[in-house]
Amino acid sequence: MKYNRFFLAGSVIAATMTLGSCVGDLDLTPTDPSLLTPGQFASDPDGYLDKAIGGVYLQYATYGANGDASVQGFDGGMSTFQRAVFILEEVPSDEASWIPNDADYGLFQYGLIPASNTVVMGTYSRLFINIAMCNQFIQTVNDGYFNLTTDALKNKADEYMRQCRILRAGAYWYAIDNFGNVPYADENVKMGEVAPQLSSNFAEGRRMVYEKVVEDLENIVTWYKENDPNNRPPYGYVGLDVAESLLVKYYLNAEVYTGTAAWDKCLSHAEAVIGRLGKGGFQNSGLCQNYFQNFGANNKDFAIGGANEVNEIIWTIPQEQTTQNPSGLGLMSYANSTFMCNAWIGDSPADATFKCAMADYNSGNGWKCIVARPEFVEKFDWNADYSVSPDKRVELWKTSKDGFLMQNKSLAQADWGSNGYLAVKYSNWAMDDNGIDTANSPAATDQLGGDYAMIRLAEIYLSAAEAILNGAGSPSKAVEYVNYIRERAGMEPYTSLNLVELQDERCRELYTESTRRSDLIRYGKWISGYTWSWKGQVANGTDFASNFNVYPLPSTTAARNGYTQNPNY
Repeated sequence: MKYNRFFLAGSVIAATMTLGSCVGDLDLTPTDPSLLTPGQFASDPDGYLDKAIGGVYLQYATYGANGDASVQGFDGGMSTFQRAVFILEEVPSDEASWIPNDADYGLFQYGLIPASNTVVMGTYSRLFINIAMCNQFIQTVNDGYFNLTTDALKNKADEYMRQCRILRAGAYWYAIDNFGNVPYADENVKMGEVAPQLSSNFAEGRRMVYEKVVEDLENIVTWYKENDPNNRPPYGYVGLDVAESLLVKYYLNAEVYTGTAAWDKCLSHAEAVIGRLGKGGFQNSGLCQNYFQNFGANNKDFAIGGANEVNEIIWTIPQEQTTQNPSGLGLMSYANSTFMCNAWIGDSPADATFKCAMADYNSGNGWKCIVARPEFVEKFDWNADYSVSPDKRVELWKTSKDGFLMQNKSLAQADWGSNGYLAVKYSNWAMDDNGIDTANSPAATDQLGGDYAMIRLAEIYLSAAEAILNGAGSPSKAVEYVNYIRERAGMEPYTSLNLVELQDERCRELYTESTRRSDLIRYGKWISGYTWSWKGQVANGTDFASNFNVYPLPSTTAARNGYTQNPNY
């Protein structure tokens, strides 16, 4: 497991490299004062390049160097990249709710978020810490710290800088999507400088940041196609396919971010990704034979660079249990697959009318913190009492067949078991083509070792289909793409397809994968036109205020740096 050594060693470097530019205003917790400093990099440039890039990747995989949280005053587990984007994209939506009712976090489940909310500060900070780490790596290389005296070293550094630009663009997608007119910082913003908003006008500023990130991604993709068209990075690292998949996400939402749609560009890049990865697996589509192979203990096998020839997981966030790795090293956190399994589940009391056990998911812990909302549940096909569905994508759920009630009588943790289904998709079971592979599953532990799938090929198929149905291509191709996904789920294929059907299929396939809020905004169904339980803190739901298409910038950040706050906050 090559990445473990580099990522873990990189945590030391991450602790010593200053977080500057766009996060210079953040309150950061002190981390390990290691003796390793950039001044020593020239003594072993090859080794320190690996360790330093590991420090960048670490910020996407866990919450800070050596287990310390990077964001002061915000729970370490919550301050991870995956959980930050889950909070922003999923918790206020119709798919999931975080039911421990902490004062600030609790507001997120209702979608009522003032600029002073500490969770706004924590999630925003995570995104810009990651952006700053990417910039710092590039600056450190450009400033000559590594003494790159050979072509091999220069090429290695250039590739790692490209990877930093890709990772930076990934963090910027969530920043632009959720916060709108965010400051822009690339490697040209020096340490200690405040990253500027590009305009005080919200729409213009958001568009300008979008254009800068998209231009950089286009340049990266062009470079790979001209110089390394068969690019396949080692497992755990990003490359051409992640860069081009991020362009698909940007162009899918271009009209929201800029006022001008880019369906043709979305489709063009999606088709390119499909052309490279759409081979083998289910119906030779490049998708795993079994949906849950994306979310099991062995899902790293199905990531680019993994052991299986099918690489449905395009961008993976690696995790690794120490007990499973012969080196004795590991890479875990209270995010990623651990969060996506344990936050839903727990052992029900012996006398309860509902039944759930951590052992059902081969986990050593359960938090009882998330429930689904009934409007989301209803998007799947069910029998009369919503207990059993022919859709394979709900096979791991706890429903009325297990005594759970579908309706959210409250969003309170004390009512777990009687206030919503458990829409579980991650587990600690190894998965083969037929489902759970007990014989090859790891031991039940507190923190799980499965990866987190940031972007899957299934998302690219669905995005291509949406671009097509918005006029970019042939409708028959959209039907073909969506039927790969639908038939894998055990559902009847479509003979024709409209946008409403596609929107619901996207929800069913990508549920809880941190796309839902942006999807509903793109569909025009976030503010009004669609309501779910406890939306706006009303039991039957209500419309959001018109400015809720973005979150506010954190009030302290806006005030300290002179940023223009988002409209009507």
